[in-house]
Amino acid sequence: MAVTPNTTFTIGDVYTASNANRFPRGIMATPSVSTTGGTFTAEAVQLTTTFNAVNGRMYLILYSEPVLSGSASATCTARLREDSIAGATINQATVTLPTAFTTNVINQSIFTASATGSKTVVATLQASTGTGTTARSSIRFPQLYVMDIGAS
Repeated sequence: MAVTPNTTFTIGDVYTASNANRFPRGIMATPSVSTTGGTFTAEAVQLTTTFNAVNGRMYLILYSEPVLSGSASATCTARLREDSIAGATINQATVTLPTAFTTNVINQSIFTASATGSKTVVATLQASTGTGTTARSSIRFPQLYVMDIGAS
């Protein structure tokens, strides 16, 4: 993917709509959060967010799950998927799922929209063995958000 960066402006340069459209637009939707924890074995949806994508723009997608533990020594796979739990995988991260303490996982990816319109991103977790647990509270909650970082 080729990225065309903004140009450096100097006094007297004309600022165009094309220049303006290269700049990031920031957070695209209210971040998805949850204070309700739970368990998972097979791949399970944790959070979803929907935003208006623009063809050719790049988006930073970030999912963080702050408190994970497991019932057996295993791994936890965190996935970012397009549209639904059955959708294409955008990215995945794997962490050890401990039994005697907790860990966290952060999964982020740059996603370039291939069409203009509503786009849903789904964050999922899956335990390789046993049961995984998310422990959440008002100060330890997962987040899923999408930030527009500019045109590709």
